[in-house]
Amino acid sequence: MSSYDNLLLVMTGSSIFTVGVLSLCAHFSSAVLRERILLWFGLFAAPYGLALVCGSILIPQWDGSAELILVIVGRAIGLAASIPALLLFQEFYGQGWRLSSKWLLWIYTFLLLSVFFLMVTHERARTIPSPGIALVILVPLALLIDRLAGYRSPPIKGRLVIFSGLLIFFLTFSFDRLSALRLTGRRLSTEPFGFLVLMACLGYVVSKRVAANEAEWISLTDEMRAACKIQAAILPASMPTISPWTVAARYAPMSGVAGDFYGFPRVLPNSLGIILADVMGHGVAAALVASMVKVAVFNEVERGQSPAKTVQELNRTLCKEAPGQLASAIYVELNQEGNLARYTAGGQPPPLLWRRGEQRLDPLNSAGLLLGVRREEPYDDNTFHFAKGDRLLIYSDGLTEAENGRGESFGDAVLPHFFALKQNLSAETFAEALLRSVLAWSVADSRPGQADDITFVIVDF
Repeated sequence: MSSYDNLLLVMTGSSIFTVGVLSLCAHFSSAVLRERILLWFGLFAAPYGLALVCGSILIPQWDGSAELILVIVGRAIGLAASIPALLLFQEFYGQGWRLSSKWLLWIYTFLLLSVFFLMVTHERARTIPSPGIALVILVPLALLIDRLAGYRSPPIKGRLVIFSGLLIFFLTFSFDRLSALRLTGRRLSTEPFGFLVLMACLGYVVSKRVAANEAEWISLTDEMRAACKIQAAILPASMPTISPWTVAARYAPMSGVAGDFYGFPRVLPNSLGIILADVMGHGVAAALVASMVKVAVFNEVERGQSPAKTVQELNRTLCKEAPGQLASAIYVELNQEGNLARYTAGGQPPPLLWRRGEQRLDPLNSAGLLLGVRREEPYDDNTFHFAKGDRLLIYSDGLTEAENGRGESFGDAVLPHFFALKQNLSAETFAEALLRSVLAWSVADSRPGQADDITFVIVDF
């Protein structure tokens, strides 16, 4: 080949290599990594372009060893690039009849390893045939067999454009491989130009798919923002004031929106009602059910229902309006007259009462069945007395079940001592310290972070 031809191939190879690297960068920086088209194309294009450059650089004739090394490295890189090319083909074509595309990949890999071994051990590396010759035969054969067996590739947008580019590239690829069998002199290869056509076809389809994905991502982000605003609206804007009690609460969702909910349906001069619910699951669906829980509870409380009746009606509403959706909930009614409290729980972890005078933490163990299981499930009222200086904690299981790296739960290892150690803090300061402690304790998937939503309400008597 002339120096002009070599320069043309070097420029083409450099362009292909650059596009391949940019495709890899785009894949790993994308918010949606489920698309593997950019990954396979980048792994295909970058080595292919690099091999094209290596094969086109002129080496001085006196340096035969350097030329041999360049030939081996260039061919090795170029041949290895065919593996992601087959994976890219599989991404659009599918598995094929009885996994024909996978068999094609394994056969080529075996032939590739055999050629690599011969290139290293053989004295004349240039004379070793390329395994790409096998692809010239095997790819049309696999397509023909799949067609006769009735296999149809999955419907994909832009498939006609992609297969047109793949066909042109394969034809130029086959032409060069077959020509190499009967021609002894070197000549300008047509394959790189077929690759440029494939690159243009892929660029067209991928740009449209990325634009569609980004539009979908923006739409979902807007919906999540709206869901966050809705959920923020169902949570209390401030803590109730009922002297001489002090109330504090914390809400720490694991994701943007969650299924935890707390509220104060009844606030009177001498009594306070507290609801805390935990809808199973996370995300928008759980948040919508939590909104329904708020409406149902507040309606029942306005009718003057007891905690047991309130939870019972909530269970009926959940079974009727959201069948299959489960939730835990507790409703507590605190009265200053007689320092008496009534509460009803369904699948909820027991409230904890720190009795300051006795320096003891009492779990109020009395809970009914999880909400949403049986429509006519009965629930009972339970009572407890509190004294001046006591502290009540109502919480979701995300608080006590948070685990550290050794698998120890926060509720067992930390919480009992935490009450005694922090008993002199105000309710607000205690709540902030408790949230910081559980977040520092929590590990999710072997990394620091929440594994569940964390919500709790504190009342200082």
